Amino acid sequence: MNYDLLFATDRKKKLELAVIGVQGFNHSLFLYGSRNENISIRILCGRKVQKCVAAYRSIGVSESEIVHCSSAEEGLEAFREGKYLIFNDVPLAMSMPFDIVIEGTGNPEASAVHVLAAIENRRHVIMVTKESDSVAGPLLALKARQQGVIYSLAEGDQPALLIGLVSWARAAGLRILSIGKSSEYDFIYNPGDSTVKVLDTTMSVPDFASLWDLENNAADTLKKRSEALSLFGQRALPDLSEMGIVCNHLPDFDPDIPEFHFPIARTLEIPEIMSPSEMGGILSGGMRIDVVNCLRRSDEQSMEGGVYVVVECDDRETWDILREKGVPVSRSGKSALIYYPAHYLGFESLFSVLSVGLLGMPTSSRSPRPRYDLAARAVKPLKAGTFLEARGHHHVIDGFEGLLLPAKSISENTQLPYYLAHGTTLKRDLEPGTLLTMDMLEIPDSAILWKLREEQDREFFA
Repeated sequence: MNYDLLFATDRKKKLELAVIGVQGFNHSLFLYGSRNENISIRILCGRKVQKCVAAYRSIGVSESEIVHCSSAEEGLEAFREGKYLIFNDVPLAMSMPFDIVIEGTGNPEASAVHVLAAIENRRHVIMVTKESDSVAGPLLALKARQQGVIYSLAEGDQPALLIGLVSWARAAGLRILSIGKSSEYDFIYNPGDSTVKVLDTTMSVPDFASLWDLENNAADTLKKRSEALSLFGQRALPDLSEMGIVCNHLPDFDPDIPEFHFPIARTLEIPEIMSPSEMGGILSGGMRIDVVNCLRRSDEQSMEGGVYVVVECDDRETWDILREKGVPVSRSGKSALIYYPAHYLGFESLFSVLSVGLLGMPTSSRSPRPRYDLAARAVKPLKAGTFLEARGHHHVIDGFEGLLLPAKSISENTQLPYYLAHGTTLKRDLEPGTLLTMDMLEIPDSAILWKLREEQDREFFA
């Protein structure tokens, strides 16, 4: 694909971009987006003004050109003068004359407020915050369409990348068996001292060399690996959240089990493992979605949290040639791995900006539907009165794990979408294994995300 030609629809057009949140994912988007001739970024929104100032200064903007705006009049005047604007009040910023907003706060409630304000002001939205999208993304996309604007997932994060890879495979005429992503953090094996490392934790596994290669029954090896590496844990909440979003955009794919398999697997093993059982894999059927934990030596390339598609090898000549060229093919020769071994976060999201702004197309689907919910299940005893809050880099609520269940209209006794629990308080004690429901919580009256989810339920489940 020649991207110069793809985005050459109007070389003189300058897309005005507003960015909510200037750290993490959005840092690289702001830095590299400021270098793109089709993009202008003169609106930054954040709680800490000095961080926004520092971001502008990092691209050469002088202090005299930066204006901290507290009213619409002040903002409009500064914008007309070509100044660089900073807002603490995000809904106020959404009334400025820009084209597209990137929401990247990661805060479930705040992001819902921000996106709703953008759509009401008829601004295109590129959504990075999966926490709120997993709860009410289909409704936000519908509201955007009703206002004549686009709601898109962000290229550079795995949901949009996986949707793109699936569309690529289909366009190429390939028959898909399963799809998914590699989890963020690799299991790194050191054969010299027989240790395995994940992030900063290293454990000795004396007999791990015997688990490096698959046995004839792949499931047996995977079970032994899980037992040997049980210290680390295999399931990560953000992975489940992201794959649930993909299910809402791709109606043909479903989880094999609600918790996902999360096998610890080498890249070359994925085409065999993530295939139906009749083809030697661990899945109960085709068209499944899951996550793998990448197992590798330190001198091997990581999958870097990338995305994959496992396809059927239904033409021997084609796949014999590709296997010779290094394409991973299962031992049986019946399935193969197509993968994009990275996600480049913010600067890759510029493709979403250009696609939405110049081509009028999202880098996801146009009309997602609520097919699966990321539900919450207690993993330890929890006392009544416990305040629940999504915290940390991956916005995990302490004491709960996630699982993907078919979406339902929420009521007192049905599963609760995981991030609706953010900002609530437990009304009663919970035992491990308890599925969280609405009647277990004290709910803030002003919670916008709850109202959006109730509206989504009426719209799609009436």
